[in-house]
Amino acid sequence: MNINEQRILHSWATNAKPWTRVVRDQLIESRALVTDKAIVEAVVELEPRTFLDIGCGEGWLCRELFCRGFDGWGVDGITELIESARCLGDIRFVVSSYSDLPLQKFGSINQFDCFICNFSLLGECALGEIAQAGKSLLADKGKIIIQTLHPLIACDDSAYSDGWRETSWQGIGLESFDPTPWYFRTIESWIREFHLKNYRLLKLIEPCHPKSKKPVSILFIFERLS
Repeated sequence: MNINEQRILHSWATNAKPWTRVVRDQLIESRALVTDKAIVEAVVELEPRTFLDIGCGEGWLCRELFCRGFDGWGVDGITELIESARCLGDIRFVVSSYSDLPLQKFGSINQFDCFICNFSLLGECALGEIAQAGKSLLADKGKIIIQTLHPLIACDDSAYSDGWRETSWQGIGLESFDPTPWYFRTIESWIREFHLKNYRLLKLIEPCHPKSKKPVSILFIFERLS
């Protein structure tokens, strides 16, 4: 694991408590207006019997899907985030690195109809680890739903090419956050890398901000090929 991958884990362990407060108090405008709804609608449209929320954080998306009758689990590499998720009464949350997902037990579920990665593929290795986990944990023709920052927003003045970037956290409410690196990918790169790992793109969605009319995020829906 390189130093940037290590920094991601360290930073999110540090940010776990303030992040939980920010999410539960709905202090991020883009989430409240656009991206939370976008990921829920993408999952509901697929109608999966079972799901695995990878990088679930404090568990808001799992709880939303549980309430809608979907069966699934949430996983995250940060223990304190999983503890926050469990403290609201549901035990279907597991601490796990992405590379160790095939080793985990998820109750009576052996395979999932879909993986959900909502702003959670932050490192360079994460894409490959998720694709590999899907070989054993995704059902035949299982889907991977990914939501990430839209390149139009994320790229700023930097070159439009794959590479490590540094998060410039701006104050959210009264919270402060430890800076963390993340790995930027072009749209072409997302699609190419999953194609190389035997997945095909089914759908691409670009949710827009209701005021600016500019895309806030981008969603990819991939299907595992047999």
